Amino acid sequence: MADEGIFGDIEQDNNPSWYQSSRTETEDYANGSSRQSPDNPITEPHLMTPNNDPKHSNVETFHGNDLINSSIGLSQKIRKMLNSPKLTVDVILSERVMNSIVVYLIQLKLKGAKDSDAIIVKRRYSEFKSLRDNLVKMYPTIVVPPIPEKHTFLTYLINSIDSSRETNVIELRKRYFKNFLQDVIFDSNTKLRNCPLLHKFLDPNYESCWESAINEPPANLIPSNLLLANPNDTTDQNGLYLLLPSVTGFDLDSTDNLSGLKKLNDDIHKLHADIKLYDLKENNLHEIAENDTVFSDIPIDLINFEINFHRNIKVLHDVQKLNNRSVKNFKTLISTLIELGANLNNFSLQIHDASTHRGKSLSSVIEKFGSAVDSTFLNFEHFLYDEVIPDWDDPVNRFVQYYFSALQLVKFYKYKLIQFKLIYKLKFNKVQEMSAFHDSMNSVKHLKDLDINSPSIKKAIQRIENRQQRVRQLQSKKSWYGLFGGTKSTFTLPEQSLSSHPDRESDERPKSGEDGPSDMKTHYQHKMQHIDKELSKLDQLIDLVNGDMISLTQNLQVNFQEFLDKMERKWLTIMLEFVRAGKQLFEENLNTWSNFKRSVDTSDE
Repeated sequence: MADEGIFGDIEQDNNPSWYQSSRTETEDYANGSSRQSPDNPITEPHLMTPNNDPKHSNVETFHGNDLINSSIGLSQKIRKMLNSPKLTVDVILSERVMNSIVVYLIQLKLKGAKDSDAIIVKRRYSEFKSLRDNLVKMYPTIVVPPIPEKHTFLTYLINSIDSSRETNVIELRKRYFKNFLQDVIFDSNTKLRNCPLLHKFLDPNYESCWESAINEPPANLIPSNLLLANPNDTTDQNGLYLLLPSVTGFDLDSTDNLSGLKKLNDDIHKLHADIKLYDLKENNLHEIAENDTVFSDIPIDLINFEINFHRNIKVLHDVQKLNNRSVKNFKTLISTLIELGANLNNFSLQIHDASTHRGKSLSSVIEKFGSAVDSTFLNFEHFLYDEVIPDWDDPVNRFVQYYFSALQLVKFYKYKLIQFKLIYKLKFNKVQEMSAFHDSMNSVKHLKDLDINSPSIKKAIQRIENRQQRVRQLQSKKSWYGLFGGTKSTFTLPEQSLSSHPDRESDERPKSGEDGPSDMKTHYQHKMQHIDKELSKLDQLIDLVNGDMISLTQNLQVNFQEFLDKMERKWLTIMLEFVRAGKQLFEENLNTWSNFKRSVDTSDE
């Protein structure tokens, strides 16, 4: 508990158990009926029978039904409010819980409604982050609005020294959370607004049990590895997706180190060219054939979207540098004006002490000059802290996060492309394995059919049969390699280990000339059936993934275009608002100094 003195006044993002109430939801709705009091003594569980207290049993049933009905009614009310054009969403306050946790009060209210009809729910930063992370997993084709980034340990230490910095951070998060909720509800894909997880997030009944909400459908239906899910509907429970090959290095939060979509598109073209070339050269039982619904090309629009996102991020980083410099200059200007106004006021008081009439007149002019400087400083301060930072600097920072979120979707698409290529390579390897095994069996049969009494031919037959015998031994449970799951077809035991047990080899070999070909034929049939089943399953996966990739590509094209249109509207809005605020600043300053000039002219007269 020694750390409480250091971190007692800063916002903790973790440790959700600190914020959970010790009371259950039932106790809250039952109005304390289960608490011990003189009028309501607690009855032992073994004495609670229907005959003992039927009236109390009826009361409990009534309260239970009332709780269920109120919960259902509140959920329906939230759904209706989210689809109402009169809805207003705001983060109205922030509160401290247990002196270390900051919670943010979200208010849902219809325009013109009473304050008592509003819905208020308290949420922590970690719960906002959990909501967004789950929305990103549920909808990997939709750009989910950003929230402020999590603090580092160094930031916590700095905030513990300067409490004003933490106050600024809390205010920043309030603005971010408000914009996040407004974007999700009013300015994003309707799937986000209608998501049951969002409804639970805004439901006061889930205020103290958010962990239960994310462990319920639809959130708990998403697999831990997003590549093993339907990219267009991650809650799809089709078992075929679990058979998809995994791609190492995939992580939604990591940086994108893969090649661009243009390079991956060339790889897709090369893959299909190799498939066509193989089909022309070989006449296999299982050709790597393609149908009309095959995914074969990345649209040029999607490639340009990725380039566009990177360019916008580069431009926004330059704008951020200019903003930081401008904010610093504004703060310096405000500090200078404050100091100048104070000095002018002091100087006017000193001159006022002079007994001459001219001295008093000069003192009045200097005082008005100082008042004009003070008014100018107040105008600049209002412009900086109420206009520039919240309505220009913050949106630019959010836009950077927006474009990074869009690039995360591009990264997910790239990994799906790699997975798409892996499936085709798996089938290609299986087809080659079947062809090689078929040729090997035919070569032994052909050599035996020659019926030539040649030592070299006999040695060749013996070598092939010994190799096939070793493969069968490795695939049986008697082999230590097969026992531990080894399936590598190129693995061979050392020759010494084979020659050291001649009796065992002679026992395992066929005892008669008639059993050898029969055993070989059975093994051949079993092996071919096994490969045939694998190829059949791979065909199903290829058909599934082809359809998914076509739909995923189309969804990303549509959503990225909508995203760019939305960003264009946002850019236009903040620029017009910034120009309006600047015009208002200059008009107020011009009016202030015009009044000062008139007062000076009047004094001269």
